[in-house]
Amino acid sequence: MTQREFLENVANGIMNEEMVTFATERLAALDAANEKRREKNAAKRAKKEAEKAPIREAIMAVITSEPKTATTLIAEAGVEIKPQAIPSLLKGAIEAGKVLKVDVKVKGKGTHRGYVLAK
Repeated sequence: MTQREFLENVANGIMNEEMVTFATERLAALDAANEKRREKNAAKRAKKEAEKAPIREAIMAVITSEPKTATTLIAEAGVEIKPQAIPSLLKGAIEAGKVLKVDVKVKGKGTHRGYVLAK
């Protein structure tokens, strides 16, 4: 049975054993495709996390009780990332309460977001 025949039968209110079998097979195929996609996405996330781990560790090593901006953290850690990436790298530590977000006054540039170790 094709998918078109199945849908036509459903539209016409026809129900038989062949339709039940077809629907069961299609559901199994959808479940398999969804599982494969989940595994692929999990592998991608694990790969990205493995790439970010050393950078996160380097940033965490230079965070002290003195507030520092993202640019300062990058310079002190010696990593090659954009300052905009710092909030996502530190999100887990911020949510866990290990790092706090604070406002830091930068001379000639105003107030920037800074990060400091929680006490």
